[in-house]
Amino acid sequence: MKISALIICTIGATAVAPSSAFLSLIFTAPLHHLTISPPCQSRLATVNKVNPSLTKYAEAQEDAMLKIHLDIGQVEMKDGKPLITGNRLGIDNLLLQLRGKESASPKHASLPGADGPNPQLSSGPKSLVVVNQGSYVDLAGTQRVNLEDGAWEMIWRSNARAGALICAFNLAEEVKRNDAAIPKGRFFLTFPLWTSESLQDLRDRKAKAEEKATEAIERHASEVRMMQETNNPLMKALHFRNACKAHEDLDYSGYRSYQKMPLERDMIHLEGNLHLCSLGTIWTKKEGWFADHELLGSARAFQDDLAKVTGVADKKISNLHP
Repeated sequence: MKISALIICTIGATAVAPSSAFLSLIFTAPLHHLTISPPCQSRLATVNKVNPSLTKYAEAQEDAMLKIHLDIGQVEMKDGKPLITGNRLGIDNLLLQLRGKESASPKHASLPGADGPNPQLSSGPKSLVVVNQGSYVDLAGTQRVNLEDGAWEMIWRSNARAGALICAFNLAEEVKRNDAAIPKGRFFLTFPLWTSESLQDLRDRKAKAEEKATEAIERHASEVRMMQETNNPLMKALHFRNACKAHEDLDYSGYRSYQKMPLERDMIHLEGNLHLCSLGTIWTKKEGWFADHELLGSARAFQDDLAKVTGVADKKISNLHP
């Protein structure tokens, strides 16, 4: 039995879950009958190889503190950014402490990397202290959110320019206001990560792509205008061809891909020469590697006022760890 190397490579390189029939074919077929071409083997080896600096990056976040605001509601994606519409639930003053050199407790909330199909791409589950539980306001007044079994990890594939910081929690009871809710069970916060070098490289590439796109848009508009102004059929055809070429150059400039990257957003500088995007996502999924993901809202991380709460944080942490 032969299975297409292209299909296997595609699954290994993306987060898209294949069909159940295809999964059944893969997991029930004898391994010695599967054939994978050498180029695909090389691709799979690259996809499943971890960034060699990942352990160092994670351990550098010892006692790093993040203040988080959660914005829950109906989510629509626009230009790669989550937009919250309809009824909303805001959870403020959630204060987290990352412990990069301490493993999470055995009963920690399961993480998509360390407890998923490719644990080798994860830093492993790290200890996460909820220094201050978040709160929200409903008709009954101020309510506190009880987050349990917190843990975090970094995921970073070899040769990838960006990684991700993921926090996981268990929620004993549903948190809800009107139609906006975080369901009972586990949920995750995910924030993109870059090194200074990879962030600057992507910004430079984005600037070049935008420059090419701007030139192509102007050339397209010029050719369309000249096509409309001339009465010569041959010149109309020539300008039409040039306009099509300009449109093609616009598509190949790559600017649309860079538009979806939050490269110009506020960044939080972390130890280890890392930059954390201040805008992340809140999501959940059912148990199982290929279960559906549900986007719940957006998360914003802040660092500029953490110095004001350091004393309070140290006091609470000392109470937690006598």
